[in-house]
Amino acid sequence: MEQSNASSTTKKGQLVDATIQFSSDLCTRSFEKATESDLLDLSKHRSRLNISGLGLWNWCTREKRREDDELPSTRDRFFTLVRVLSFSMLVLALRNDADSPRAITHLERLAIKTGRSCIASNELDLGLWSLQKAVEYNGLLQSLQDSSPENSLICSQFEAEYYTLRIAWKEDRMDVAENLYTNVRKLIERADTALAEKLADSLFEVGRDLTLKKNSVLAAKWLERALELINTQETSQLSRDAIELRLAISQALIQAYLDIGTSDYIDRAENHIAYIEDELGDKLIVLLFRTEVLLRSPAETFDSKAYADIIRRMMRVVDISESSFKLLMHHIRKLDEKESLAASSVLDDFLINFILTCQQDPWIDNAITLRTHMAVRDSLLESVQAFEVVLDQILPNTGKPLAVNTAAGIQTLIWKKADAEFIQEKFDEAAKWCQVGLHPALEQSGPSNVGKMARKLLLCAIQQNDLAMATNILQTMNDVTLKEPMTAYLAFKVALKQVDVDSASRCLEQISEASSSNLQYLYACCLEAQLAQAKTITIKALQLVVLKHQFHSPDYIHLPALLRVLIRLEVSILYDEQEIDTDKECLVRDICTTFKTTVSEIGKERRDSNSKKVFTVEELDWFSKNAYNLGLKNVTVWEARHVVIILECCLSIISSYPPDIPAQMSADISLRGMFCSFMAATTLLAIARSEDNIELQLQDYLNMRRHVQRFHEVLELRSDSLEETSRQDLQTKLSTLLVFEFEGATSYQAMADCILRCRSVPGQVLYQILRELVNQIWGLEHFGDEKLAKYLRCLLKATLPMEHHIPLNLIEEISTMVKELASRKENFPHIELEWIIITAFNHGVELYATKEDELSKAWISHALTIAHYFRDGGELERQLQDKYTTLKWDDT
Repeated sequence: MEQSNASSTTKKGQLVDATIQFSSDLCTRSFEKATESDLLDLSKHRSRLNISGLGLWNWCTREKRREDDELPSTRDRFFTLVRVLSFSMLVLALRNDADSPRAITHLERLAIKTGRSCIASNELDLGLWSLQKAVEYNGLLQSLQDSSPENSLICSQFEAEYYTLRIAWKEDRMDVAENLYTNVRKLIERADTALAEKLADSLFEVGRDLTLKKNSVLAAKWLERALELINTQETSQLSRDAIELRLAISQALIQAYLDIGTSDYIDRAENHIAYIEDELGDKLIVLLFRTEVLLRSPAETFDSKAYADIIRRMMRVVDISESSFKLLMHHIRKLDEKESLAASSVLDDFLINFILTCQQDPWIDNAITLRTHMAVRDSLLESVQAFEVVLDQILPNTGKPLAVNTAAGIQTLIWKKADAEFIQEKFDEAAKWCQVGLHPALEQSGPSNVGKMARKLLLCAIQQNDLAMATNILQTMNDVTLKEPMTAYLAFKVALKQVDVDSASRCLEQISEASSSNLQYLYACCLEAQLAQAKTITIKALQLVVLKHQFHSPDYIHLPALLRVLIRLEVSILYDEQEIDTDKECLVRDICTTFKTTVSEIGKERRDSNSKKVFTVEELDWFSKNAYNLGLKNVTVWEARHVVIILECCLSIISSYPPDIPAQMSADISLRGMFCSFMAATTLLAIARSEDNIELQLQDYLNMRRHVQRFHEVLELRSDSLEETSRQDLQTKLSTLLVFEFEGATSYQAMADCILRCRSVPGQVLYQILRELVNQIWGLEHFGDEKLAKYLRCLLKATLPMEHHIPLNLIEEISTMVKELASRKENFPHIELEWIIITAFNHGVELYATKEDELSKAWISHALTIAHYFRDGGELERQLQDKYTTLKWDDT
C-alpha cells in the first residue's frame, strides 16, 4: 500500500513537472495577445497538449475528491488555477476541432465546470473568461442543432447551465440577473432535474446575498423563485442535497418574510411554516421556525405561553446533547427576556425532567446558575419557593451537592438579593432568601460563605425581634462561624434583648479574645449596651476596650475620655439605689482597678499624633480629685483596703503633675496629697491592728510608715507657705502619725520575737517573714544592730535545710552587710558574727564531704570573706585558711 501511494505521488509529480515545463510559455502569455504563428507552432503539438491537459484535469479532479470538503481556501484556489491551466491547454489542443460536436460538447462541459470553480473561488476574471468560452462553444453547438434532437437538447442544457452560472456570479447587477433569469426560464423546461437543482441553488445564493445586504423584499422574490423551481421537480428525482436545499430555501424565505415585518409577510411566514409542518411533522426545524415568528412579534403582543410550549416540545423531540442543550438554553434566555415567570417555569421543567437525570455536571451548573439569576430578579415570594423546589431536587437526583465554584457563585447572587431586601427593610423576604442560601445543595460553598449567610439570617431575626429564631440560628451555626467576632457581636445583641448578662459577658470575652488591633466590634457592643441601658454590660464592654487599649492605642480614641466615661458609669451604678442586683463589692473592685489602670497609663506618658501628652494637667486634675473624693466619701463605707488603693492612686496621679504648674495649683495638690497620706496611714493602721496574718500585718505597717514619712516630708516643704491655722492642724495630724509610726516600728520587734518563740512555724514561712523584717530593720537608722544580727542568725539557721540557693543568697547578703558596716566604721555584733562565720565554714565542709565541691567552695569563700572583718586580729581567719588548705579537691 505504501509503495502504491509513493508511486502515485511520483507519477503526479512527474505529470505536473512535465506539464509545467511544456506549458511554461503559456502561463506567461495572454491568449488574446498570442500571434498566429504561435498558434500554428502550437498546433504541431496538439496531441501532447491534449494528453497533458487531460492528465492535469483528471489529477486535479482526483485530488479534490480525495481531500473532500476539508480544503483550506489556499488549496482550493490552487486547484482552481490548475483547472484553468488544464482547460486552457485543452482549448489550444482542440482548436482545430470546431466541426466536431463531440469535441465542442466536451469543451463546453469543461468550460462550465471551470467557470463554476472560478466563481466558487472568487476568481471572477478567470470565471468570466471560462464562461465566454462556454458562450463560444454554445454558439458552435447551436449551428449543429439541426443535425439531431440529441444535440439540440445538449445545447439547451449547456445554455441553461451557462445562464445559471452567470446568475450565481456576484456582479451585483440585478437588471442583468433578471434578464438572465428570464432567458433561463425559457430553457429550464427542457433541462433535467440536476440542472434545475443547480439553478435553484443559484437563485438561493442570490436571495441569500440580498438578505445579507438587508434587501429583504428582493431577497424574498428570488427565494420564492428558487423554492418554486425546486418544488416543480419530481420529489423522487431530487437528490439528497436538493432536499436539504429546499429546507434551507424555506428557512431563508421565512427569515426574509420576518425581516420585512409587515402583517402580510408575517402571515406568509406562518402559512409557509404550517405547510412545512404538515410535510415534516413536529420536527426541530419547524419548531425553530415558529420561535422565529414569535420573536418577531411586537413586545406587547408576544405570546409567551406559546413560546414556552414550543420550547417544551423541543425538549421532547431532541436528544439531549451539548448542541441541543445550548440551543434550548438559548431559547429559554430569549423567553426570559420577554417573560421571566414563563422562562422560570420552562427552565424548572428542563432541569428537573431532563438535566438532572443526565448527570452532566457542566449542564447542571449552567442551568442552575441561570435559574438563580432568574429567581433573584423576581421579587415575588412564589419565585423563591419555586427556586427552592428546584434545589430540593438536586441531592436526590445527583447524590451530591453542587460544585464549589457553582455553589459559591449561586450563594453570592442570593446574598446580594437578601442584602437588597434587608436594606429595604423587607426582613421576611430577606430571611427567606437567606434560608435558601443555606440549602444543603449549596453546602460546598465553604464555611465562610455559609457563616456570612447565617449571620444575615440572624440579623433578620434580630430586626424582627424573633429571639427564639435567633437562638435557634446560633445553635445551628458551625464552630468556625461562631468564633468569628461578627457572629459574637450579633449573639451579644441577642443576649441584650434577652437580658442575659452571662451570655452577653461571654460574647464580650469572645470578641476581646478574637480581636487584636481592630476594636470596632467592642465599640459597637458598648454602643448597643448603652442604647439598651444595660449599664452593667456597658461597663464590662468598656473595661475590655480599656484592656485592649493598653496593648494597642488607636489615634481615634481619646484614652482619658474613655477612662472618665467608665469611672462615671461605675460610680453612677454604685450610688443607684435601683441597682439592687448589682454586686457592690465587685463594683468597688472594678472602680479601683480602673483607677490603677489610669495610673499605669499615666506612667507611660502617652502622646497623640501631635506629640502632645494625652494626659494633660486638666485630665490629671480630674482623676486626682475624683479619686480623692471617692476615698474621702467612702472611707467608712468601703472595705478598708479598697480605700487605701483609691487613695494611693490619687497620690500616684499627684506625683505625675509636671513641675511647671502654677503655684496655687501646686499648693492645692500638695494639701490633697497630705490628706490622702493621712487617711491612708490611719486606714492601714486599722487594717494592721485587725490582721491575723503576720506577713500581711508586717506589710501593712510598712506601708503605713511610708505614708507617714511622705506626710512629714511634704509638710516640711510646704510649712512656710501655709496659714497658721492650717499649719497647726497639719502639725497635730503629724503628731498622730508619728505615734502610729512608733507603733509600727515596735511591732516589727515584737513580731520577730513572737515568731522566734513559735515552734510550729514552717521553715519557708519563717524565712519569708524574717527576711522582710531584716530588710526593713536594715533601713531603720535608729534600730539596733544587735536585733538585726539576731534575726540574721535565726534566718540563716532556718534556711540551711532548705534548697541550696536560698541560704547561699542569704550568706551573700550578710557578707555585703558586714562590708558596708565596716566601711561606715561600724561593727557587726561580735558573738553573732563569729557564729555566722563558723556555721558557714562548717556547712562548706559538710558539702565537701558530700562531693558538692562548687557549693562547698562558695560557702567557704563567704566564710573567709566575713572572717576578714572579724575583730580578733585575724586569728579566726588564719585558722580557717589553714583548715581550707588541708582539703583535697577533685581535679575532675
